[in-house]
Amino acid sequence: MTKKITKQQLINQLEHTKNNYIMGLAAFSMFDSGLTNQQLAHHAAAFGQYTITFAQVVTLLQNPKDREIVLREFGKMLMRTLIKESFEHVKDYCEKTDQYVPFKAQSWYEFARMIRNFLSHNCKFEFNKYDKDRLPITWKEKAITIDLDNKSPDISFFSYVETWELFQEFTTFVTNDLE
Repeated sequence: MTKKITKQQLINQLEHTKNNYIMGLAAFSMFDSGLTNQQLAHHAAAFGQYTITFAQVVTLLQNPKDREIVLREFGKMLMRTLIKESFEHVKDYCEKTDQYVPFKAQSWYEFARMIRNFLSHNCKFEFNKYDKDRLPITWKEKAITIDLDNKSPDISFFSYVETWELFQEFTTFVTNDLE
């Protein structure tokens, strides 16, 4: 039997996901500033029988080329987590409460679905027939077109700004349109 969640539980899930994203942005900001290197060098994470030191993180952050790569990948992970988890929470709730039709009717739905797939599949668009039949998809000033098939656009295509704004679309929909 499938457990039915309440709208308040969905709102709580979205709030937890948002808080995790903001905590990640705080860590990103601290890593980017370089001020944390000294503290990281003297701390570790211990769980069960394992202890993981942060020496590798310090080394990566001290090398400009590595720092750029590791921060870009960390940022993509934050974006992926916020969009993917939020989208899936809303989708799951809508399916379980027979509100999937209004979810799919949202002007941002197809864009969000394709971005969720893009972020989940190594930041590369890989369109199937279903996707291709819906293209082009536009949200705000961003367009997903057939030209993006098998491509990995840079972060300017879908950045932290769009990540936050799309999350806000999810939240507004849940708050104002769902029962």
